[in-house]
Amino acid sequence: MKRKKSFIRNMTAAAAALLAAVCIVCDSKYNIQLTEYRVESQKLPEELDGFRIVHLSDLHGAELGRDNERLIELTRRQEPDLIALTGDFAENGKELSAVESLLEGIEGLAPVYYVCGNHEWAGGCVEEIRALMERHGVRWLSNQYELLEKNGARLVVAGAEDPNGRADMTRPRELAERIRADYPEDFVLWLGHRNYWVQRYPELPVDLILSGHAHGGIVRLPFIGGLFNTNHGFGAEYENGLYFSGSYCMEVSRGLGNSVPVPRIFNRPELVTLVLERAE
Repeated sequence: MKRKKSFIRNMTAAAAALLAAVCIVCDSKYNIQLTEYRVESQKLPEELDGFRIVHLSDLHGAELGRDNERLIELTRRQEPDLIALTGDFAENGKELSAVESLLEGIEGLAPVYYVCGNHEWAGGCVEEIRALMERHGVRWLSNQYELLEKNGARLVVAGAEDPNGRADMTRPRELAERIRADYPEDFVLWLGHRNYWVQRYPELPVDLILSGHAHGGIVRLPFIGGLFNTNHGFGAEYENGLYFSGSYCMEVSRGLGNSVPVPRIFNRPELVTLVLERAE
């Protein structure tokens, strides 16, 4: 009788542990977290004080709600002035339906800008996803920049091509220097998929960099942070939040989807809103 009770207790504990694990994985896969940061800059025009940027990254073909309706609705609620998409939205042509449903939902909310990630190049779907983006009015930036005007003021939006792209497209220093030669005093928003900017380009003459790539370290532990880096090793760096170099602030999104066999744990999909404020 005692053995039977012990067996039942063990089975109950195992079932509870399994249920808890399933709940944690599902929460980390489908339950979107809203994160808001405020970024100050003296270069920001007064007319753009309070400018709101929604940053989405690393979708990897995921669907958050039917046809991405939950992600779309949460994006709409942020009342964005600009939507930044920083790469790895699809790994192959089979995942484009999830991307298209998202683009259909956010089209018209605000100007949308996109930069490629490493997976679009590695998966050979760059031209397909570019055509899809352009059909929905998304501004595709491949080592290019544009001016965005609002309330009679402007800021520069630049997009750095991923190193997986063609060699003639991946020259971030040249792009930044060209921008500063043309617009020395303007606020520069820089979009670049990978999260290495503070390490590789600490003196880049821009003001705010948005990136992803690290997936928040995939598995996150309280007080420790991410456990894995993008080279499939232990120890994540620059995987989540705000980082500062000598000249700019870099924000790294934990992203929305996944591309590795290890599930996201304690690492919910993240929608980031950045509110720009003029510093006195």
